[in-house]
Amino acid sequence: MSFLIPLLDRGESAGSSDNVLWGEGNIFVMDNHRLALWCWFQELKKGSRYNLLHIDAHPDLSESALKNFSQDLWTIGLDEYRTIWQQDVNLPLFRWDNYLEVFLKNYPEMVGVTMSATHHLGSAKELSVEIKPFDLVKRCSEIFSGKEYVNDFEWIVNLDLDYFFSAQPEKFELFSDEYVASLANSISLGLESGMIKVFTISLSPECCGSWEKAERMLAKFSQGLDLSVKLS
Repeated sequence: MSFLIPLLDRGESAGSSDNVLWGEGNIFVMDNHRLALWCWFQELKKGSRYNLLHIDAHPDLSESALKNFSQDLWTIGLDEYRTIWQQDVNLPLFRWDNYLEVFLKNYPEMVGVTMSATHHLGSAKELSVEIKPFDLVKRCSEIFSGKEYVNDFEWIVNLDLDYFFSAQPEKFELFSDEYVASLANSISLGLESGMIKVFTISLSPECCGSWEKAERMLAKFSQGLDLSVKLS
């Protein structure tokens, strides 16, 4: 277990503030989803293609970073990634809603099948295949058990815990503990078999209702992975 960004304060994450980044093997946990892209490039290999599964209340497909992106994600360090600035909006270039488009548009040779399971909050955009909530556990179980063949590419799985919560202002939990555990167990199959190359989890505390709610959901989900994540 290691902290790339130690949790010093459970502060606001918003679009571009990072409070924590934790990693163990090919699993990364962060509070701000914008760091997922950097994490992927720590595990991916040049010349390979990967399928992408994005599970998130939001599509994260804003194109707001594309015209200003000129970096090499194969060589960029974490500190530089976090602090690259977009002058026209006076914000960090990589934000929680735009990192996916940077990957898809600038590294298309690396992209295989793309699937998303979202609530379309903030945007109606989706990836090539959209999976409904009632079908997500089944599809993940079939894919990562090998029952459903997609292709020979390994997977990037990108989860935001806000998928399990309703929109503002209520932020109610939408799914049973059994649903959360079953999804975690399905993803665990892919991690154990090596089908999943890298797995990123975002807490997004504001979008879950609070740090407390996000960390409680992380604990539920981690049980299904047999993963012990202690942020502090």
